[in-house]
Amino acid sequence: MHNFKKLVSPVILMIIIIFVNEMLCFAAKPYSFFRFDMHNLENGEEYTDIFVGTSHGKAAIAPEVVDQYTGGNSINMCLGGEYLSDSYFIVKEAIRVGHPKRVVYELDPGYWVAEKSKGAEYREMYDEFPKSLVKAEYYHQLLWGQDWRMTIFPWYLCRTGLKNPFERIRTKLGEAYKNFDDSFWNSDVQNYGGKGHVSIHRTDAVKTEDNLKLWDKQEILPEVKEYFEKLKKLCKENNIELVVITTPIPQETMEKYQDNFEEANAYFAEYMAKQGIPYYNYNYIDTESLDKSLNGFSDYEGHMYEDEAERFSAELGKMLAGK
Repeated sequence: MHNFKKLVSPVILMIIIIFVNEMLCFAAKPYSFFRFDMHNLENGEEYTDIFVGTSHGKAAIAPEVVDQYTGGNSINMCLGGEYLSDSYFIVKEAIRVGHPKRVVYELDPGYWVAEKSKGAEYREMYDEFPKSLVKAEYYHQLLWGQDWRMTIFPWYLCRTGLKNPFERIRTKLGEAYKNFDDSFWNSDVQNYGGKGHVSIHRTDAVKTEDNLKLWDKQEILPEVKEYFEKLKKLCKENNIELVVITTPIPQETMEKYQDNFEEANAYFAEYMAKQGIPYYNYNYIDTESLDKSLNGFSDYEGHMYEDEAERFSAELGKMLAGK
């Protein structure tokens, strides 16, 4: 009996530790659009076009509008904080569960020079992947060799959320969140579409450029180029067309940082040409239907209002359809 107790006690302690760890994760982890995105990707529906990229693409690309011109079925898997390494594994997962015909990568030059922040969003996309070999590879790329607390205690990255956990817990236990109801995201500021587009409403909020990250050729991260070439190879091996776009930013921002954006455009136009990948930078494409002034955006960084996003998505749909 004594030996039995000696064996059982550590097991009970371990169960308690695991339970507390899971509860802390549940309480601290913020809500994520990507949880809903992955649910939509994994629902068994076949998507012909997969959009990956940053928050610019999340706000600018309305799949329902694009599909009206292409005749396809697309999904927006862009997200703020999504780096090329993340985009690569998203596409890999999309291939695992379906048969996409085309990948459209929304390229924000700032993401080619900025290190991924090890904050609350660091594991945001990885955590929503279902268990698979793709997720195992993703883990090795993202977490292996990093701070061990990121693996064993995931709440460590979002521990500031533990200051006020109860409202978050109640919300996560609510029917809308549990059942992936799109209305969960509806507010005076934005709505979430079932195919991944976030519509930003017009408000009186002050427009800033707080999150603007300028490109610098000298600061390009080798890992970004590595994962772009891996994405290109992945698409080629699976007979998937790869298209690269840059969504427009306000003309006021373009004028203020003209030299920087012109240098970035020249660099990426040449780089994509060498890669044999079509590149469309909508800052330098004449589109009469678009309002490229600050009036069309919620900030100087380039997040489009919903009406501007619908017009842009129509232009994008025409381009992808070859019209």
